Amino acid sequence: MTDPRPPILYVFLMPGRAVQHALDGHRAQWYWPRPARQPKAHRLHLTMAVLGPQPDAAIADIRQALAGVEGPPLHLHLGGARVWTHNGVAVLLAEPHPALMRLHADLAQVLRPWVPQPPPWTPHVTLARRAWEAAAPQGSGIDWAVDEFLLVRSWLPPHPVHHEVLARYPLRGESAIPPNL
Repeated sequence: MTDPRPPILYVFLMPGRAVQHALDGHRAQWYWPRPARQPKAHRLHLTMAVLGPQPDAAIADIRQALAGVEGPPLHLHLGGARVWTHNGVAVLLAEPHPALMRLHADLAQVLRPWVPQPPPWTPHVTLARRAWEAAAPQGSGIDWAVDEFLLVRSWLPPHPVHHEVLARYPLRGESAIPPNL
C-alpha cells in the first residue's frame, strides 16, 4: 500500500532560536481572523527549493549535488509584512539580496535533475495560512544572519507534522553585505 501523503523534500533556510522568537513576537502583533493557522515557531523557515516527494534512493544523489553549492553567509532583513490575496498566506518578505538570489539560482541549477522547471520564487517566511482577513502591524522587520542551508523532509498529516533535517550545508566566505546585526 502506498503512503496516502508521502513526505516532501525541500531546501530551507531555517532561523535559529533568537530569530524564531523574533518572528513569533512579530506574529503576536498581527490581527488574526479565526480561521488563520500559524505554524509553530520552530517550523518557520524560508523555502529555497521544493523537490516534492522523492524516493529514498534519490536522497544520496540530492545530498551530493547540494554539497557542491557554495556561497557566503547571508545577512537578511525580513520586512514587507503582507497577506497574499490569491491564497490567504501571511508572509514576511526577505528584502532583495544579491547573494540570496545567487544561492537560489545555484540551488536550482544543481537540482535540475529532480526539479526541471522550478516555480516562480519570492523569498519569504510564511507566518500563517488561511489568513485572508489578517492585518499586519507597522514596523521595521527582523534581521537574520544565515550561515547554512538545509535539506529537509517535511512530514504532513496523516503523519505527525514535522521537518526532518537530512543534511546541513554551511555557507562560508566573506559576506557581500556587512552584518548590521
